[in-house]
Amino acid sequence: MKPRVNNPAWVRAIQDVIDVLPSQPANQLNADPGTTAFQQFLAGTGSMVSWWGDVGSMAKTSDGSVVGDVVGFDILPGSDDVYNSQTGKWDTLPGGPNYAPNMAYIGWGVYVMARVDSNSKKRKAAWSAAAHLGGKDISLWASAYPSGFQPYRNSHFNIDEWVNAGYDRGFITSYLESESNSYNHPNAAIEPRIPGIFQYYSVAEDELSKIFAGKFDAQTGADNIAAAWEKLTDQIGRKKQLQLYRASLGLS
Repeated sequence: MKPRVNNPAWVRAIQDVIDVLPSQPANQLNADPGTTAFQQFLAGTGSMVSWWGDVGSMAKTSDGSVVGDVVGFDILPGSDDVYNSQTGKWDTLPGGPNYAPNMAYIGWGVYVMARVDSNSKKRKAAWSAAAHLGGKDISLWASAYPSGFQPYRNSHFNIDEWVNAGYDRGFITSYLESESNSYNHPNAAIEPRIPGIFQYYSVAEDELSKIFAGKFDAQTGADNIAAAWEKLTDQIGRKKQLQLYRASLGLS
């Protein structure tokens, strides 16, 4: 029997997007299937709520961007209520909206592989290269210019450094604060560290595109995603996936 998603929060998240779509202009997100959503945003032909932190600065530095002077940044929007899985009801928090900034992928890395351990010269060279690329100056340069690296060292959040590189102070202050406030948020949602994570994303995106095209309602689409995820989990190995998922959350 196909799994049914009984989490109203998941279904409502999909429904919220469905409710917003009819009010969007014809040149909304993904208006041109030949370009990415981010390319459309830079060109002013599409809209976005969020994107990867490592390309946010391109709104100002890309030669094709027309939005650099009118765009701002912040953590992901919060919700006025949260679903209580124990009571089966929606709770309105007395302290205001609930925020859970998305820690997607947690950035890039420079890795030294174990294959160099047996050769002292190669090991030293590899670690020297890693230290050089990850050092303060080179890593700041890579973050400040479109490279695929978002800010990650404390020294990267020195606004004056970015201003000296040519960034507008108001723009870069907004950008860096959105990054640091997401990194340091006590309720940040960390992306699962499990094998096949992008396979899960891919099958979900396929089903979501059908939902937003009007082929399924939110509940049916969510059920389809759940069924695809169950199948994928069985293929990869359910017991191992559960162990790794718990480990990614710091649970034993």
